[in-house]
Amino acid sequence: MNRGRQFDPRWSVLLGVMAAACGEADTVAPPETGPASIVVLTGADQRGVPARPPAEPIAVRVLDAEGRPVGGTTVTFEPEPGHGSTDPASTATDANGEAATTWTLGATPGPQRLAIAAGRAGATVRAEAIDLDAELDALFAPASATEVEAVRADWAQRDISAAGVSVELTEELAFGEGTATLRIVSHVVAGARHFGAIIVPDGAAPETLPLLMYSHGGDSGVSVDDLQVVVLALGELSRRFVYVIPSFRSEPLRYDGRSWVSEGPSSPWDYDVDDALALANVAFETTPEVRPGAIHILGGSRGAGVALLAGARDERVERIVAFFGPTDFFDNWIRVIAWKTALDGPWDLPGLIHLDSTVVQPLVRGTLSTPEARLELVRRSSVLFAADLPTVQVHHGTADFVVPVSQAESLMRTMAALGRTAPDFEAFIYEGGGHDFLALIGAIPRAVEFMSQALQPKGSP
Repeated sequence: MNRGRQFDPRWSVLLGVMAAACGEADTVAPPETGPASIVVLTGADQRGVPARPPAEPIAVRVLDAEGRPVGGTTVTFEPEPGHGSTDPASTATDANGEAATTWTLGATPGPQRLAIAAGRAGATVRAEAIDLDAELDALFAPASATEVEAVRADWAQRDISAAGVSVELTEELAFGEGTATLRIVSHVVAGARHFGAIIVPDGAAPETLPLLMYSHGGDSGVSVDDLQVVVLALGELSRRFVYVIPSFRSEPLRYDGRSWVSEGPSSPWDYDVDDALALANVAFETTPEVRPGAIHILGGSRGAGVALLAGARDERVERIVAFFGPTDFFDNWIRVIAWKTALDGPWDLPGLIHLDSTVVQPLVRGTLSTPEARLELVRRSSVLFAADLPTVQVHHGTADFVVPVSQAESLMRTMAALGRTAPDFEAFIYEGGGHDFLALIGAIPRAVEFMSQALQPKGSP
Protein backbone atom coordinates (compact mmCIF):
# COMPACT_ATOMS: atom_id res chain seq x y z
CA MET A 1 0.00 0.00 0.00
CA ASN A 2 1.39 3.35 -1.08
CA ARG A 3 1.28 5.68 1.90
CA GLY A 4 1.64 9.53 1.45
CA ARG A 5 4.29 11.60 3.25
CA GLN A 6 3.09 12.32 6.76
CA PHE A 7 2.76 16.01 7.86
CA ASP A 8 5.60 17.02 10.10
CA PRO A 9 4.19 18.79 13.16
CA ARG A 10 7.18 21.07 13.16
CA TRP A 11 5.76 22.74 10.04
CA SER A 12 2.68 23.66 12.04
CA VAL A 13 4.80 25.51 14.53
CA LEU A 14 6.70 27.32 11.79
CA LEU A 15 3.52 28.30 9.95
CA GLY A 16 2.06 29.65 13.16
CA VAL A 17 5.11 31.79 13.78
CA MET A 18 4.99 33.13 10.20
CA ALA A 19 1.28 33.86 10.44
CA ALA A 20 1.79 35.69 13.69
CA ALA A 21 4.60 37.74 12.19
CA CYS A 22 2.44 38.69 9.19
CA GLY A 23 -0.42 39.69 11.46
CA GLU A 24 1.81 41.98 13.51
CA ALA A 25 3.09 43.64 10.33
CA ASP A 26 -0.43 44.34 9.04
CA THR A 27 -1.98 45.67 12.30
CA VAL A 28 -1.34 49.37 13.35
CA ALA A 29 -1.64 50.15 17.07
CA PRO A 30 -4.33 52.76 17.81
CA PRO A 31 -2.97 56.32 18.51
CA GLU A 32 -2.84 57.68 22.03
CA THR A 33 -6.14 59.58 22.53
CA GLY A 34 -5.69 60.77 26.11
CA PRO A 35 -4.37 64.19 27.23
CA ALA A 36 -0.80 64.82 26.12
CA SER A 37 -0.47 68.60 26.50
CA ILE A 38 -2.27 71.68 27.84
CA VAL A 39 -2.26 75.00 25.99
CA VAL A 40 -3.06 78.13 28.03
CA LEU A 41 -5.43 80.30 25.96
CA THR A 42 -5.99 83.26 28.30
CA GLY A 43 -4.93 84.40 31.72
CA ALA A 44 -1.17 83.79 31.68
CA ASP A 45 1.26 86.23 33.31
CA GLN A 46 -1.33 88.66 34.66
CA ARG A 47 -1.09 91.32 37.35
CA GLY A 48 -3.94 91.71 39.77
CA VAL A 49 -5.07 92.86 43.19
CA PRO A 50 -4.50 90.45 46.10
CA ALA A 51 -7.59 88.43 47.08
CA ARG A 52 -9.29 89.42 43.81
CA PRO A 53 -9.48 87.70 40.39
CA PRO A 54 -7.26 89.19 37.66
CA ALA A 55 -8.99 90.70 34.64
CA GLU A 56 -8.95 87.53 32.51
CA PRO A 57 -10.22 84.07 33.45
CA ILE A 58 -7.86 81.13 33.05
CA ALA A 59 -8.81 79.25 29.87
CA VAL A 60 -6.99 76.20 28.49
CA ARG A 61 -7.23 73.65 25.69
CA VAL A 62 -6.28 70.01 26.22
CA LEU A 63 -4.67 68.19 23.24
CA ASP A 64 -3.71 64.59 22.53
CA ALA A 65 -0.36 63.45 21.13
CA GLU A 66 -1.52 64.27 17.61
CA GLY A 67 -2.53 67.81 18.56
CA ARG A 68 -6.25 67.06 18.52
CA PRO A 69 -8.63 68.49 21.17
CA VAL A 70 -9.59 66.08 23.91
CA GLY A 71 -13.18 66.52 25.02
CA GLY A 72 -14.76 65.17 28.18
CA THR A 73 -11.54 64.92 30.18
CA THR A 74 -11.22 66.36 33.69
CA VAL A 75 -8.99 69.39 34.21
CA THR A 76 -7.93 70.44 37.70
CA PHE A 77 -6.78 73.93 38.70
CA GLU A 78 -4.74 74.00 41.91
CA PRO A 79 -2.99 77.13 43.23
CA GLU A 80 0.15 76.65 45.26
CA PRO A 81 -0.30 77.09 49.03
CA GLY A 82 -1.15 80.70 49.86
CA HIS A 83 -1.77 81.52 46.21
CA GLY A 84 -5.54 81.81 46.36
CA SER A 85 -8.34 79.61 45.07
CA THR A 86 -10.12 78.67 41.85
CA ASP A 87 -13.78 78.32 40.94
CA PRO A 88 -14.32 75.69 39.70
CA ALA A 89 -11.38 73.73 41.05
CA SER A 90 -11.98 71.06 38.40
CA THR A 91 -14.16 70.77 35.33
CA ALA A 92 -14.52 68.70 32.16
CA THR A 93 -13.36 69.95 28.77
CA ASP A 94 -15.93 70.70 26.11
CA ALA A 95 -15.98 69.33 22.55
CA ASN A 96 -13.15 71.72 21.64
CA GLY A 97 -11.03 70.45 24.49
CA GLU A 98 -11.45 73.72 26.37
CA ALA A 99 -11.99 74.43 30.06
CA ALA A 100 -11.87 77.57 32.18
CA THR A 101 -11.80 78.77 35.76
CA THR A 102 -11.66 81.99 37.76
CA TRP A 103 -8.49 82.33 39.83
CA THR A 104 -8.78 84.50 42.93
CA LEU A 105 -5.26 85.46 43.89
CA GLY A 106 -3.82 84.99 47.36
CA ALA A 107 -3.94 87.81 49.87
CA THR A 108 -0.18 88.42 49.99
CA PRO A 109 1.48 90.59 47.29
CA GLY A 110 4.09 88.85 45.17
CA PRO A 111 4.48 86.11 42.52
CA GLN A 112 1.78 83.42 42.48
CA ARG A 113 1.46 80.09 40.66
CA LEU A 114 -1.41 77.91 39.52
CA ALA A 115 -0.90 74.25 38.53
CA ILE A 116 -3.17 72.85 35.81
CA ALA A 117 -3.46 69.09 35.18
CA ALA A 118 -5.39 66.78 32.85
CA GLY A 119 -4.38 63.13 33.04
CA ARG A 120 -0.62 62.99 32.56
CA ALA A 121 -0.54 66.50 30.99
CA GLY A 122 0.25 69.60 33.00
CA ALA A 123 0.89 73.37 32.76
CA THR A 124 1.63 76.25 35.10
CA VAL A 125 0.15 79.76 35.04
CA ARG A 126 1.92 82.60 36.84
CA ALA A 127 0.53 85.89 38.14
CA GLU A 128 1.69 88.85 40.16
CA ALA A 129 -0.40 90.09 43.09
CA ILE A 130 0.47 93.78 43.28
CA ASP A 131 1.03 95.86 46.40
CA LEU A 132 -1.94 98.18 45.84
CA ASP A 133 -0.96 100.72 48.49
CA ALA A 134 2.54 101.03 47.02
CA GLU A 135 1.11 101.43 43.52
CA LEU A 136 -1.23 104.19 44.70
CA ASP A 137 1.55 105.90 46.66
CA ALA A 138 3.47 106.21 43.39
CA LEU A 139 0.41 107.25 41.40
CA PHE A 140 -0.68 109.99 43.81
CA ALA A 141 2.68 111.47 44.74
CA PRO A 142 2.62 115.27 44.16
CA ALA A 143 2.82 116.26 40.52
CA SER A 144 6.16 117.60 39.35
CA ALA A 145 6.83 120.72 37.31
CA THR A 146 8.11 118.47 34.53
CA GLU A 147 4.80 116.63 34.37
CA VAL A 148 2.83 119.87 34.31
CA GLU A 149 4.94 121.18 31.45
CA ALA A 150 4.54 117.91 29.55
CA VAL A 151 0.77 118.34 29.69
CA ARG A 152 1.03 121.97 28.60
CA ALA A 153 3.10 120.83 25.61
CA ASP A 154 0.44 118.25 24.73
CA TRP A 155 -2.33 120.84 24.91
CA ALA A 156 -0.37 123.25 22.73
CA GLN A 157 -0.20 120.83 19.82
CA ARG A 158 -3.92 119.95 19.79
CA ASP A 159 -5.95 121.31 16.88
CA ILE A 160 -9.18 122.98 18.04
CA SER A 161 -9.79 124.99 14.89
CA ALA A 162 -13.26 125.16 13.34
CA ALA A 163 -13.00 122.44 10.67
CA GLY A 164 -15.63 120.79 8.51
CA VAL A 165 -18.42 123.02 9.80
CA SER A 166 -21.97 122.10 8.84
CA VAL A 167 -25.32 123.55 9.93
CA GLU A 168 -27.63 120.65 10.81
CA LEU A 169 -30.68 122.68 11.87
CA THR A 170 -31.79 126.31 11.99
CA GLU A 171 -34.91 127.20 13.93
CA GLU A 172 -36.54 130.14 15.68
CA LEU A 173 -37.37 129.64 19.34
CA ALA A 174 -38.93 131.66 22.13
CA PHE A 175 -36.21 133.13 24.28
CA GLY A 176 -36.77 135.32 27.30
CA GLU A 177 -39.15 138.06 26.29
CA GLY A 178 -38.39 137.69 22.59
CA THR A 179 -37.12 135.20 20.05
CA ALA A 180 -33.75 133.78 19.16
CA THR A 181 -32.23 131.76 16.36
CA LEU A 182 -31.05 128.28 17.23
CA ARG A 183 -28.47 126.56 15.08
CA ILE A 184 -27.40 122.96 15.62
CA VAL A 185 -23.95 122.77 14.07
CA SER A 186 -21.39 120.06 13.58
CA HIS A 187 -17.66 120.30 13.09
CA VAL A 188 -14.62 118.02 13.15
CA VAL A 189 -12.27 117.76 16.13
CA ALA A 190 -9.34 115.32 15.94
CA GLY A 191 -11.07 113.43 13.14
CA ALA A 192 -14.38 113.06 15.01
CA ARG A 193 -17.58 114.92 14.18
CA HIS A 194 -18.85 116.92 17.14
CA PHE A 195 -22.27 118.53 17.62
CA GLY A 196 -23.21 121.68 19.49
CA ALA A 197 -25.86 124.37 19.71
CA ILE A 198 -25.49 128.11 19.11
CA ILE A 199 -28.31 130.43 20.21
CA VAL A 200 -28.41 134.09 19.16
CA PRO A 201 -31.11 136.48 20.44
CA ASP A 202 -32.71 138.17 17.45
CA GLY A 203 -32.07 141.83 16.70
CA ALA A 204 -28.52 142.14 18.06
CA ALA A 205 -25.99 144.30 16.24
CA PRO A 206 -22.73 142.76 14.96
CA GLU A 207 -19.98 142.06 17.53
CA THR A 208 -22.04 143.23 20.50
CA LEU A 209 -22.90 140.06 22.44
CA PRO A 210 -20.39 138.24 24.66
CA LEU A 211 -20.10 134.49 24.13
CA LEU A 212 -21.40 132.51 27.12
CA MET A 213 -20.77 128.77 27.10
CA TYR A 214 -22.91 126.36 29.11
CA SER A 215 -20.77 123.35 30.09
CA HIS A 216 -23.03 120.57 31.28
CA GLY A 217 -22.62 118.00 34.03
CA GLY A 218 -23.26 114.27 33.99
CA ASP A 219 -22.36 111.81 31.27
CA SER A 220 -25.66 111.37 29.43
CA GLY A 221 -25.37 114.31 27.07
CA VAL A 222 -27.12 117.67 27.07
CA SER A 223 -30.41 119.17 25.92
CA VAL A 224 -30.92 122.64 24.47
CA ASP A 225 -33.72 122.96 27.04
CA ASP A 226 -31.13 122.75 29.83
CA LEU A 227 -30.22 126.34 29.01
CA GLN A 228 -33.60 127.52 30.31
CA VAL A 229 -32.24 127.46 33.87
CA VAL A 230 -29.52 129.90 32.83
CA VAL A 231 -31.98 132.11 30.95
CA LEU A 232 -34.32 132.28 33.95
CA ALA A 233 -31.44 133.07 36.29
CA LEU A 234 -30.13 135.87 34.06
CA GLY A 235 -33.59 137.38 33.62
CA GLU A 236 -33.46 140.63 31.63
CA LEU A 237 -29.74 140.08 30.97
CA SER A 238 -30.39 136.84 29.10
CA ARG A 239 -30.77 138.53 25.70
CA ARG A 240 -27.35 140.13 25.96
CA PHE A 241 -25.32 136.98 25.31
CA VAL A 242 -24.68 134.53 22.48
CA TYR A 243 -24.88 131.02 23.93
CA VAL A 244 -22.98 127.91 22.92
CA ILE A 245 -23.80 124.44 24.26
CA PRO A 246 -21.24 121.74 23.50
CA SER A 247 -22.05 118.10 23.75
CA PHE A 248 -19.06 115.92 24.56
CA ARG A 249 -17.73 113.12 22.40
CA SER A 250 -19.78 109.91 22.36
CA GLU A 251 -22.74 111.75 23.93
CA PRO A 252 -25.96 113.22 22.47
CA LEU A 253 -27.13 116.78 21.98
CA ARG A 254 -30.95 116.74 22.23
CA TYR A 255 -33.58 119.14 20.97
CA ASP A 256 -37.31 118.80 20.31
CA GLY A 257 -37.33 115.00 20.27
CA ARG A 258 -34.25 114.74 18.06
CA SER A 259 -30.67 113.99 18.98
CA TRP A 260 -27.25 114.26 17.41
CA VAL A 261 -24.51 112.07 18.87
CA SER A 262 -20.95 113.35 18.82
CA GLU A 263 -18.35 110.89 17.57
CA GLY A 264 -15.15 109.73 19.21
CA PRO A 265 -14.38 107.84 22.40
CA SER A 266 -15.50 109.39 25.67
CA SER A 267 -12.80 111.46 27.40
CA PRO A 268 -14.30 113.22 30.44
CA TRP A 269 -12.63 116.52 31.35
CA ASP A 270 -9.67 116.10 28.98
CA TYR A 271 -10.89 116.05 25.37
CA ASP A 272 -14.18 117.55 26.56
CA VAL A 273 -12.19 120.79 26.57
CA ASP A 274 -11.17 120.33 22.93
CA ASP A 275 -14.82 119.84 21.95
CA ALA A 276 -15.91 122.94 23.85
CA LEU A 277 -13.18 125.25 22.58
CA ALA A 278 -13.61 124.06 18.99
CA LEU A 279 -17.34 124.86 19.21
CA ALA A 280 -16.46 128.35 20.49
CA ASN A 281 -14.29 128.78 17.40
CA VAL A 282 -17.23 127.74 15.21
CA ALA A 283 -19.36 130.38 16.91
CA PHE A 284 -16.73 133.09 16.38
CA GLU A 285 -16.44 132.26 12.69
CA THR A 286 -20.14 131.87 11.89
CA THR A 287 -21.95 134.30 14.21
CA PRO A 288 -21.68 138.00 13.30
CA GLU A 289 -23.35 139.13 16.53
CA VAL A 290 -20.74 137.62 18.85
CA ARG A 291 -18.09 139.86 20.41
CA PRO A 292 -14.78 138.47 19.14
CA GLY A 293 -11.94 137.10 21.23
CA ALA A 294 -13.61 136.47 24.59
CA ILE A 295 -15.22 133.35 26.10
CA HIS A 296 -17.22 133.18 29.33
CA ILE A 297 -18.22 129.82 30.81
CA LEU A 298 -20.81 128.61 33.28
CA GLY A 299 -20.38 124.97 34.29
CA GLY A 300 -21.65 122.51 36.87
CA SER A 301 -20.06 119.30 38.17
CA ARG A 302 -18.21 117.67 35.26
CA GLY A 303 -18.88 120.81 33.25
CA ALA A 304 -17.27 122.98 35.92
CA GLY A 305 -14.13 120.88 35.69
CA VAL A 306 -14.19 121.34 31.93
CA ALA A 307 -14.68 125.10 32.32
CA LEU A 308 -11.66 125.46 34.62
CA LEU A 309 -9.43 123.39 32.34
CA ALA A 310 -10.58 125.43 29.34
CA GLY A 311 -9.67 128.58 31.24
CA ALA A 312 -6.21 127.21 31.93
CA ARG A 313 -5.70 126.27 28.28
CA ASP A 314 -7.14 129.22 26.37
CA GLU A 315 -6.33 132.84 27.21
CA ARG A 316 -9.54 133.96 25.49
CA VAL A 317 -11.52 132.57 28.45
CA GLU A 318 -12.11 135.62 30.63
CA ARG A 319 -14.64 134.60 33.27
CA ILE A 320 -15.79 131.26 34.78
CA VAL A 321 -18.56 130.36 37.19
CA ALA A 322 -17.87 126.84 38.50
CA PHE A 323 -20.48 124.98 40.52
CA PHE A 324 -19.19 121.98 42.53
CA GLY A 325 -16.65 120.80 39.97
CA PRO A 326 -13.51 118.66 40.30
CA THR A 327 -10.24 120.57 40.43
CA ASP A 328 -7.61 118.19 41.85
CA PHE A 329 -7.21 114.58 40.75
CA PHE A 330 -4.34 114.12 43.20
CA ASP A 331 -6.74 114.76 46.08
CA ASN A 332 -7.27 111.97 48.62
CA TRP A 333 -10.88 111.66 47.38
CA ILE A 334 -9.62 110.44 44.01
CA ARG A 335 -7.16 108.09 45.71
CA VAL A 336 -9.99 106.51 47.71
CA ILE A 337 -11.97 106.12 44.48
CA ALA A 338 -8.98 104.50 42.75
CA TRP A 339 -8.50 102.12 45.68
CA LYS A 340 -12.17 101.11 45.72
CA THR A 341 -12.43 100.72 41.95
CA ALA A 342 -9.26 98.63 41.84
CA LEU A 343 -10.90 96.27 44.32
CA ASP A 344 -14.54 96.26 43.28
CA GLY A 345 -15.04 98.19 40.04
CA PRO A 346 -16.07 101.80 39.37
CA TRP A 347 -18.55 103.92 41.27
CA ASP A 348 -21.59 105.09 39.35
CA LEU A 349 -20.45 108.70 39.15
CA PRO A 350 -19.92 110.78 35.99
CA GLY A 351 -16.50 110.20 34.48
CA LEU A 352 -15.40 107.57 36.98
CA ILE A 353 -16.18 104.59 34.75
CA HIS A 354 -13.86 106.19 32.18
CA LEU A 355 -11.21 106.86 34.80
CA ASP A 356 -11.41 103.26 35.98
CA SER A 357 -11.27 101.72 32.50
CA THR A 358 -8.50 103.97 31.13
CA VAL A 359 -6.32 104.58 34.20
CA VAL A 360 -6.97 102.40 37.25
CA GLN A 361 -7.51 98.99 35.66
CA PRO A 362 -4.75 99.38 33.02
CA LEU A 363 -2.39 100.42 35.83
CA VAL A 364 -3.33 97.33 37.86
CA ARG A 365 -2.91 95.06 34.81
CA GLY A 366 0.43 96.64 33.93
CA THR A 367 -0.69 97.81 30.47
CA LEU A 368 -0.35 101.47 31.54
CA SER A 369 2.79 102.66 33.27
CA THR A 370 2.70 104.81 36.40
CA PRO A 371 4.22 107.84 34.57
CA GLU A 372 1.52 107.55 31.87
CA ALA A 373 -1.24 107.20 34.45
CA ARG A 374 0.03 110.23 36.38
CA LEU A 375 -0.19 112.40 33.25
CA GLU A 376 -3.86 111.40 32.94
CA LEU A 377 -4.41 112.86 36.41
CA VAL A 378 -2.34 115.97 35.70
CA ARG A 379 -4.27 116.87 32.56
CA ARG A 380 -7.55 116.77 34.54
CA SER A 381 -6.32 118.85 37.51
CA SER A 382 -6.98 122.55 36.97
CA VAL A 383 -5.44 123.30 40.38
CA LEU A 384 -2.02 122.52 38.88
CA PHE A 385 -2.59 125.30 36.33
CA ALA A 386 -4.12 127.81 38.75
CA ALA A 387 -1.70 130.54 37.71
CA ASP A 388 -3.16 130.32 34.18
CA LEU A 389 -6.79 130.62 35.26
CA PRO A 390 -8.84 133.71 34.39
CA THR A 391 -11.28 135.39 36.78
CA VAL A 392 -13.15 132.60 38.59
CA GLN A 393 -16.08 132.25 40.96
CA VAL A 394 -16.54 128.89 42.73
CA HIS A 395 -19.62 127.53 44.53
CA HIS A 396 -19.59 124.31 46.57
CA GLY A 397 -21.61 122.72 49.38
CA THR A 398 -20.21 120.92 52.41
CA ALA A 399 -22.73 118.07 52.05
CA ASP A 400 -21.87 117.30 48.42
CA PHE A 401 -21.47 113.53 48.18
CA VAL A 402 -20.85 113.50 44.43
CA VAL A 403 -17.91 115.90 44.27
CA PRO A 404 -16.70 116.61 47.83
CA VAL A 405 -15.97 120.12 49.02
CA SER A 406 -12.28 119.18 49.30
CA GLN A 407 -12.07 119.83 45.56
CA ALA A 408 -13.06 123.49 46.01
CA GLU A 409 -10.83 123.78 49.06
CA SER A 410 -7.80 122.55 47.11
CA LEU A 411 -8.27 125.31 44.53
CA MET A 412 -8.90 127.86 47.28
CA ARG A 413 -5.60 127.03 49.01
CA THR A 414 -3.69 127.23 45.77
CA MET A 415 -5.22 130.55 44.73
CA ALA A 416 -4.52 131.98 48.17
CA ALA A 417 -0.88 130.91 47.87
CA LEU A 418 -0.75 132.74 44.54
CA GLY A 419 -2.20 135.87 46.15
CA ARG A 420 -5.34 135.71 44.04
CA THR A 421 -8.33 137.11 45.89
CA ALA A 422 -11.63 138.84 45.09
CA PRO A 423 -12.65 140.07 42.63
CA ASP A 424 -10.11 138.02 40.65
CA PHE A 425 -11.03 134.84 42.54
CA GLU A 426 -14.09 134.22 44.69
CA ALA A 427 -15.15 131.01 46.44
CA PHE A 428 -18.38 130.45 48.35
CA ILE A 429 -18.82 127.39 50.56
CA TYR A 430 -22.39 126.54 51.59
CA GLU A 431 -22.85 124.71 54.88
CA GLY A 432 -25.09 121.69 54.34
CA GLY A 433 -25.34 122.35 50.60
CA GLY A 434 -25.49 119.36 48.25
CA HIS A 435 -24.78 118.69 44.58
CA ASP A 436 -27.57 120.94 43.33
CA PHE A 437 -27.64 124.55 42.12
CA LEU A 438 -30.80 125.22 44.13
CA ALA A 439 -29.30 123.73 47.31
CA LEU A 440 -26.71 126.51 47.47
CA ILE A 441 -28.75 129.38 48.85
CA GLY A 442 -27.67 132.70 47.36
CA ALA A 443 -25.38 131.13 44.76
CA ILE A 444 -27.45 131.99 41.70
CA PRO A 445 -27.71 135.75 42.40
CA ARG A 446 -23.96 135.81 43.08
CA ALA A 447 -23.27 133.99 39.82
CA VAL A 448 -25.52 136.36 37.84
CA GLU A 449 -23.83 139.41 39.30
CA PHE A 450 -20.41 137.93 38.58
CA MET A 451 -21.25 136.98 35.00
CA SER A 452 -22.89 140.36 34.31
CA GLN A 453 -19.37 141.82 34.42
CA ALA A 454 -18.81 140.11 31.07
CA LEU A 455 -21.14 142.69 29.55
CA GLN A 456 -18.62 145.42 30.24
CA PRO A 457 -16.10 146.16 27.49
CA LYS A 458 -12.79 144.45 28.14
CA GLY A 459 -10.47 146.62 30.21
CA SER A 460 -13.23 148.79 31.69
CA PRO A 461 -13.30 149.20 35.52
